[in-house]
Amino acid sequence: MRRIAILDHIEHSLLVEDINEQELEEKYNGEEEKYIEDNYSFKGEYSWEWITDTEYYPQGQSDPVEVEFTDLV
Repeated sequence: MRRIAILDHIEHSLLVEDINEQELEEKYNGEEEKYIEDNYSFKGEYSWEWITDTEYYPQGQSDPVEVEFTDLV
């Protein structure tokens, strides 16, 4: 499993998904853009990157809040 963050530049939204690496290799030949285009329908530009850590900085706070995606499911 690898975690990917996708930024939708038109909607100004952040999407985070855990992707099965075996499926990515077997079905998409390891090409992340093909996976994204097959599973999402963006109205314009987007960008993506693999992520290993996520922190959120609420307004007025200098200390980050660690986002634990595994705790959300």
